[in-house]
Amino acid sequence: MFKMRDANTVYVGNKPPMAYVMALITAFNRSGADNVVLKARGRAISLAVDVAEITRNRYMNDLSVEKIDIGTEQLPTEGGGTRGVSSISITLRRGGEAPERVVEPPEPEAEPLPEVEVQPEAETQPEAEPEVKPTSEKKAPPKAKAPTKKDASLSDLKGVGKKTEERLREAGYKSPRSIARAKASTLSGKTGLSEKVASRLIEASKELLK
Repeated sequence: MFKMRDANTVYVGNKPPMAYVMALITAFNRSGADNVVLKARGRAISLAVDVAEITRNRYMNDLSVEKIDIGTEQLPTEGGGTRGVSSISITLRRGGEAPERVVEPPEPEAEPLPEVEVQPEAETQPEAEPEVKPTSEKKAPPKAKAPTKKDASLSDLKGVGKKTEERLREAGYKSPRSIARAKASTLSGKTGLSEKVASRLIEASKELLK
């Protein structure tokens, strides 16, 4: 297990991703440094990469990857010998220009607004077609069922409390439909929840949307 040696270095182990994301943000804020290094070895290498991406995309949009070093460390074995273990060092720099564009993804969330504006325009069309009014049989059944699925929210899911709901929303999962389409590993990595809990949430979302 790694030990902290430098305030500007974060060592990644086997804790949840969000623990290292918070440690990375703290390292930048407390030290005031422009560079912080993420280090990991063995199975924790992929987790270190995820931590860097989550921090850049969701919390510190001005971060950029300055350098990535991949190597091998020799660790002692019980027999007195040594064995090679893969290692990685990711140097993150604050103040890059290109990552600022990452702030743009939230814009798609505003797309539903123009769709609402188009609806009143569509309502003017039936005025010119009085013959469509008698066909009330087509309007009643489908429109009564559709809103029930669209109105489903995170609070409707079984076992989801306020803290879990906040984690899901921060990770970009704002509806049961978005959770139902996700993979357990991806949901776990973005929210810090275990894969078992993530799998249960996905199954509950699918049942709610049936």
